[in-house]
Amino acid sequence: MSEEKAGAISGRHAAALLCLCLAVVVLTTFYPVRNFDFINYDDGVYVTENPHVQEGLSPQGIVWAFGATDAGFWQPLTWLSLMADAELYRLDPSGYHWTNLLIHLACTILLFMVLRSMTGAVWRSLIVAALFAVHPLHVEPVAWIAARKDLVSAFFWILALGAYASYAKRPGPARYGIVAAVCSLGLMAKPTLVVLPFLLLLMDFWPLGRLRLGDGTENPPGASGFGAAGLTVRRAVAEKIPLLVLSLLVGIVTVYAEQKAGAVKSLDAFPADVRIANALVSYVLYLGKTVWPAGLAVHYPHPGAWGLWAVAGAAAVLCAVSLGALRRLHSSPWLAVGWFWYLISLLPVIGLVQIGSHSLADRYTYLPSIGLFVAAVWGIAEIVPQRSGFRRAFGAIGVLVLAALAAGSSVQLDTWKDAVTVFRQAVRVAPENALAQNNLGAALIRRGETAAALAHLRKALSLRPRYPEAAFNTGVALAELGRREEAVAFYGRALELKPDYAEALNNIGVVLASQGRFPEAAERFRKALSIRPDYAAARDNYGRALRNLP
Repeated sequence: MSEEKAGAISGRHAAALLCLCLAVVVLTTFYPVRNFDFINYDDGVYVTENPHVQEGLSPQGIVWAFGATDAGFWQPLTWLSLMADAELYRLDPSGYHWTNLLIHLACTILLFMVLRSMTGAVWRSLIVAALFAVHPLHVEPVAWIAARKDLVSAFFWILALGAYASYAKRPGPARYGIVAAVCSLGLMAKPTLVVLPFLLLLMDFWPLGRLRLGDGTENPPGASGFGAAGLTVRRAVAEKIPLLVLSLLVGIVTVYAEQKAGAVKSLDAFPADVRIANALVSYVLYLGKTVWPAGLAVHYPHPGAWGLWAVAGAAAVLCAVSLGALRRLHSSPWLAVGWFWYLISLLPVIGLVQIGSHSLADRYTYLPSIGLFVAAVWGIAEIVPQRSGFRRAFGAIGVLVLAALAAGSSVQLDTWKDAVTVFRQAVRVAPENALAQNNLGAALIRRGETAAALAHLRKALSLRPRYPEAAFNTGVALAELGRREEAVAFYGRALELKPDYAEALNNIGVVLASQGRFPEAAERFRKALSIRPDYAAARDNYGRALRNLP
């Protein structure tokens, strides 16, 4: 056997061993997730109250998945993955959590393999993958079943990078077709992949070394040199046009889906200046949470407006880092590529198009953080002296950092056991968070702690008086406590705020039926069914009310 072949085999064995180490780290850190429950925040939309998903994989379900815009996204691949889980686990949450964990594991190993292939830097690639694996900001997409789309799209995002590296090494229509196909699959999981073509342009410069900037023809330092540095910017952009067209089409569908779901906030609710200010501040807050991941929660309420100094300070930080990275573009290209990876990949979710009531979300950092990890790891490796003693010290510090992050993830994971722990943490982080107060109250009702729930629900209504869900849940709590007349008043308040609130109509009907007022109850159930024809509880109640009519 030749030395080259022996070296290749040895390299493959070493890579396999490192992948095994990453798997052990991921499984050890996130193994407790197997015992976690569904939560009352989008898990109903995605699984527990979605009859299409609960039916599992079927021809009708597949057709629905490719046509549905439920949850405000066109995401057929995400729906299909959840349907596959339903086929196997029905409504056992442990199965869904296991799938999330395994996808995260696959993303981690794939990230290591792709970075190693593109850069040739084994240990740096391993550290980036390990940071990605155990960072506390990544607990949310792993532990939250409704965040499945983030995991599935991330897998195809990273796979697309690998496919593109293969195309860059030996360009051709077939390999480009594979890149386009993988990008399409990622877009069918979550539309945030619309920015992927721009990130591929970054990869052209470094680490692939394909792109020529100005009159230079040399590869930047650390570039793999997959191709001669002779690809002009114009040609590189032209090469991405088919991928940009795919992104544009999915972007249009996404805007339509969000508008249909009522998730897109109007400029009246969030003016342009408020959105820009929140985007600038959020970039810096995400950066801070990446460096010091404390005070993490499932929901951060939008403040409505940021102070002038906060916005100006955030803008100054972003400009300073961007200019610093550009100044070292040719000498340390990984700094610019990592930083602009972070900025660009966050762009679809940074709040310029305001979706929902949150200002930022931990799960949004799942892919953008890779850019920061690359910039940090390659940057530190650049300044650490080459002597073995310094290298060993650097390695020891890296292990300590990873251990601290893994411990932080374990602590954060404990807050995701069930809905009560999730929203208690959210209330602890932001007591004035009306959504967290409401959802904690709803979760406590399900646990049977109705008196405690009522206090949180009243707090939610004091923060947001025109909050139909909080009014409805207050009615549920009062009904559980036997205070039915008060409950009906709160159901009525929920209906005033949200006239198509089928659950409120149904619950009013239940109270009326308990009082023997079956004609009035039947009318409420009928109205609820006219709003939601698939509302099983209202259908059953309507049938019982009709049977009791005089």
